[in-house]
Amino acid sequence: MSRLFALLIIAIGLLTLGAYAAEEPSQDELETVVVTGEVPGPGLWKVSKGDHVMWVLASYSPLPRGMTWRSGEMEARIAESQEVLYAPYVNIRPDIGMMRGLTLKSATNKAAKLPDGKTLKDVLPAADYAKWTVLREKYLGTGDYVETRRPATAMRLLRMYALRKNELQGGPNVREVVDDARKKHKVDPVWLPTVRRTVNLEDPRGMLESMQELQPAEVECFSRELDRVEPDVERLKVLASAWSLGDTETQRSLFRHMTLRDAIREGCVHFALGGAVMHPTPGEGNSADAEHIQKLLEDSIKLSDEATLQAQLAWLEAAQAALARNKSTFAVLGLAEMLSQDGHLEKLRALGYTVEEPQ
Repeated sequence: MSRLFALLIIAIGLLTLGAYAAEEPSQDELETVVVTGEVPGPGLWKVSKGDHVMWVLASYSPLPRGMTWRSGEMEARIAESQEVLYAPYVNIRPDIGMMRGLTLKSATNKAAKLPDGKTLKDVLPAADYAKWTVLREKYLGTGDYVETRRPATAMRLLRMYALRKNELQGGPNVREVVDDARKKHKVDPVWLPTVRRTVNLEDPRGMLESMQELQPAEVECFSRELDRVEPDVERLKVLASAWSLGDTETQRSLFRHMTLRDAIREGCVHFALGGAVMHPTPGEGNSADAEHIQKLLEDSIKLSDEATLQAQLAWLEAAQAALARNKSTFAVLGLAEMLSQDGHLEKLRALGYTVEEPQ
């Protein structure tokens, strides 16, 4: 069912919850080799009050296939801890049941393709199509099947396969590595409930049908994205390398906070929904579909903000409780949650806890 709902979920920005985007480094700052094999691994952050301590490991993805890290320090800290605290998941989904979703399969597949039997060669400027062809052959092979996909769908496929080609898929899952160590040393887990929100989709079929007409803004966005695919991949290599070496400063220098609204605006999929509906021009594109989609996006942003805040508050409450009852606690947090200026560790610092970065 994930494939069936993919366009719907992407369209309302639900795959970019809590998104962080890297700033653009210059070309001479980019690493071109993916770090594989055994690496030192990330250092542990230390949160303390008195003689009670919490060791925090940053979770990051994507990590290269074939990477492992020397986890001796991590295992030692877990072994000496009384509990391992995990951050809660945030789950926001459209209110579509399985049976209703099956009835939308045809409309979803149709919306993912160009209308009237056209191909990308028919709708892209010649110069952009030439760039696309080079990237397509490099990462997707001949990729004839993708030629019939609309620009937003084709771009998503290109990015996915570019990551795969550069070994940035299939790497270790940090939470799973931690959980294996926790089980090995028989340390109790603290699992927090998933924070759930449901987005109301009044007319998903109408939304999908409105996507079937190709908008100029989607083509323009695709053209801009072509120049960003490979720099973005190189940037992810830098971040993976910095994580694997415990280089906190490099990670911090490459990250900036991006709101869900920013992430939606910068992506191409929302253009497929009938134009730039986030900020429609008065008197233009103000159809019922455009107004419905704009409300859908605004509702999604509001719900994601609420859910993210609830998840943070739940973790902060659990972290303070763990620090109070345990001499030592081990915790796992997403890298963005740790580096953000209003993230979890900064909130603990503001509450009077001592927070020390890895040395």
